[in-house]
Amino acid sequence: MKVIVIGSGLAGLTSAALLAKEGFDVTLFEQHEKIGGVTATVEKDGYRWDWGQMIVPDLGEGEPARQILENLQISEKIIGIKGYRENFFPDFRIERPKEYKGREWRKDYFRKIFPEDANGLEKYYEIYERIHDLSALSTKKGIFSKLKQLIKFLPIMSKKEWSAQQLMDYCFTNKKLQAVFIGILADYVASPKNFPGLIIPIINAESQYDERVPLDYNGHEHRSSWHFIKGGCIEIVKALAEAFISNGGEIMTNTAIKKLIIENNAVIGVITSKNETIEADLVIASGGARELFLNLVGEENLPEEFIQKYVEDLFTTESVFMIHLGVDYDPSIHQNGSSLCYYYFTYDIEKAIEECQKGIFHEGKDGLLIYIPSVHSPEMAPPGHHAVTIYTIAPNEPVNGTWSINKDEWAEKLLDLAEEHIPGLREHEKTRIILTPEDLQKRTYLKHHAFGGTVPHLKIPPPPYQTPIEGLWFVGGQSENFGGVTGVMIGANNVINRILKEKGKDAKATVYRV
Repeated sequence: MKVIVIGSGLAGLTSAALLAKEGFDVTLFEQHEKIGGVTATVEKDGYRWDWGQMIVPDLGEGEPARQILENLQISEKIIGIKGYRENFFPDFRIERPKEYKGREWRKDYFRKIFPEDANGLEKYYEIYERIHDLSALSTKKGIFSKLKQLIKFLPIMSKKEWSAQQLMDYCFTNKKLQAVFIGILADYVASPKNFPGLIIPIINAESQYDERVPLDYNGHEHRSSWHFIKGGCIEIVKALAEAFISNGGEIMTNTAIKKLIIENNAVIGVITSKNETIEADLVIASGGARELFLNLVGEENLPEEFIQKYVEDLFTTESVFMIHLGVDYDPSIHQNGSSLCYYYFTYDIEKAIEECQKGIFHEGKDGLLIYIPSVHSPEMAPPGHHAVTIYTIAPNEPVNGTWSINKDEWAEKLLDLAEEHIPGLREHEKTRIILTPEDLQKRTYLKHHAFGGTVPHLKIPPPPYQTPIEGLWFVGGQSENFGGVTGVMIGANNVINRILKEKGKDAKATVYRV
C-alpha cells in the first residue's frame, strides 16, 4: 500500500516511521532542505537552539511518548533530563527550594502568602488530584479502569463545563493567586473565559516546578514526568528519521505538495511543487488546517458544515518573537540554576491575551520567557558558553508596527526587560539570531503561524484526524487539543493505530487524547 506523508515535523515523522515499520510503502515530502519543522535546530557560531520547544511531558518509563520510541526501537537514542521551571511575578517569585521541602511545598508557600485563600487551595488541590488520576486512567483498558474513572469523575462532574476563570473564582479570591495558575494561558493566547477549567491542573503539574516531586504517591495513579531533551528536540527528529529510513521509507526534501488529487471523495494521489503526479492509497497530512483543507483539498470537495466548524471557526494560538543569544557566561545563576523561567509582568492575563488577539504587540511588557538549553545540554554551546533563548507571545500581523521594520527595535526592548532579571546578556553576547512570526510562517508554510497549534476551547474543537475525504488523515499541532513535542507524537500514534485496525493489522494500545 502506497502512503504519502506531508511534512517532516514530529507528527509527520512519527506517522511515517510507524507505517514503514508495519511494511507500508511510505514517502515523506518536506518543502525545506532540512527536516524537522519547528523541532529542527537553529545553529550559529557553535551555538544551537531549539525553535522553542522546552520541557516536555510523557517521556518517562512506561509513559505514552516513551512507548512510541520503544515501539520504533529508538528509545535509547532519546535521553530525557528531569528539570524544573521557575515562575516570576511582579510581587513574588516561586523558587524551587535548594533543599527538598516535600511534595506540597508550593501549596504551603501559597498558603503563607495568600492566607485568605487557604481553604480555596484545599479545594483546588483536591480537584488537581482527581484530574491527574483521570488523565492516567484514560490510558488504561478494562472495565475496572473505567469504573475507577467514573468514581473519580462523579464528584467533579458538575464542573465539567466550567471555564478556567470559573474554576479560579470557585477556588480563589485573590487575582494574583489566580494568575499563578492561569498565567500559562498567555502562551496559548487563550482566554480563561473560554479555556476548559478542568485542564488547568494538567498544565500546572507540580512536577514541572520541582523534579524531586514523586510521580507515584498515596495510592494515586502515576503522574506524568517532565523532561528536557538532551541535545535538543532535533535528537527526536534524527531518531525518527533513522527509524523511518531503516524500514525502507524515503524522504523527499525541497518538495512541497501543491494539490491533492481527489476522485469520488477519495484521495488517489498528489501533485508536487515540481509538477510531478504521484499516486497514493493513503495521505497523512501535517501542518495547517486551512492550508490543507482550503488549498490542497479545496472547498468544493468538502461538506459546508465541515468547513464552517473546523476551518472557518478554527481556534489557534498566535505566534512568538524570539531572540537567540550565544553568551560567554552562565546566566542561569539568576534563574536559581534553572534552564527555564517564565517572567510574568502583569496579573491581568485576560487583557494581555485580548490585546495579542487584536494584533497589539506588547513588546515584552506583559511577560517573557528565558530558556537556557545548554544548562542541561552543554553540547549546545562552546565550552564555558551558553545558548539562551528569550521569547514572548506575539501577533502574526502587529497593528503597532511591522516585523520587517521594527524587529531590531523590539529585540532591544525585549533585551532591556530580560536584563532587569538576568544582567550582562549584552555585555557577554557573542552572537545573535532574531526570529519573527514571519520567519516562523516561512518555516511552517503557514499564513498564520500558530506556535501551539490548536488549544482546548469550551466550544471550538480541533479538526478530526479522519477527514471527510476517504484515505486522507490529518495530524500535527492543529489536530490536537495539546500540541507540543509529545502531544503530536501521541496523536500520530493514535492515527496509525486506527489505520492499522482498519487494515486488519494488530495495533499497539491507543493512548489518550485530552
